[in-house]
Parts: sequence; C-alpha cells; structure tokens
Amino acid sequence: MLLSQILGLGVVSVTTAETVGSVSACTVAASPARVTGLRLKTRGRGGHVLTWDNIRSVGADAVTVRSLDKIVAEKDAEDDGATDKSHDPMGRAVLTEAGAFRGAVADVDFDEDDGRILRLITDDEEIPGERLLGAGSYAVVVSAPD
Repeated sequence: MLLSQILGLGVVSVTTAETVGSVSACTVAASPARVTGLRLKTRGRGGHVLTWDNIRSVGADAVTVRSLDKIVAEKDAEDDGATDKSHDPMGRAVLTEAGAFRGAVADVDFDEDDGRILRLITDDEEIPGERLLGAGSYAVVVSAPD
C-alpha cells in the first residue's frame, strides 16, 4: 500500500467505532526498514501519534486501532523516535551513504500488515526498502546500489 493512499484516512477505534482523527503523516525507521508510527490530525485536540504496534489494521477506507487509549498527544509521546516528526520521509531528499542525491521521496510503499517498507519512490526511481539506512529532518539515507 502507498502512504499517499492512507493520508487523510480516518482513524477509528474498533471498540467504540469512534473516529478520532485522520492520518497526516508517518514515521519510519531503518534496520529493518519499517513504518513505526502514524501522526494524526485531530479536531480541537492538537496533534496525536499512534505507534505501529497499536494499529489493528490499515485498510482502503480507514485505519483501525485497538483502543482509544493507545492514541497519545504529541507532547506526551515517548522520546524513542517511533513517532518523531523528523522521521517522516515524505518530501525529504534521498542521499546515498556516499552523499549522492537520488531525488526526493514522493511516496512510500509499505506492507499494510506489518509496516515493512517495500520501496521508497522518487520522481526518477524506486529504491528497495532494505536499502534504507536512516531518516531524519534533512534527508533519507540509503545504501548505494550494487
């Protein structure tokens, strides 16, 4: 599934059937390359985050969560990087470990069951997810192609 396909989707609790917000961004990590969390836009409640392990499912029409108490205000989120906004790859420059510019991230293809990143998509190429070395506020770093 492409990240662009879930941006704006509602986030729904399976226990209360309440929509708590919508997906505004994701965060990623390397080793192994995976989506670690979602950032949510919520009405009148400020920004919230949801770690991947608290997602029940990612579908074509909604993201479901196990419980509302798993959605945490940004300011109260743990500082473990799983939901850090600087780890959002969208629009970031892609650099190889040797410093070569490979474009900017236009989309992220991920497995909706486990969050594994299948590929990073730029305007010019598709980079296998296993090449992801790191993501930060300036760039996404990937290993050089073989």
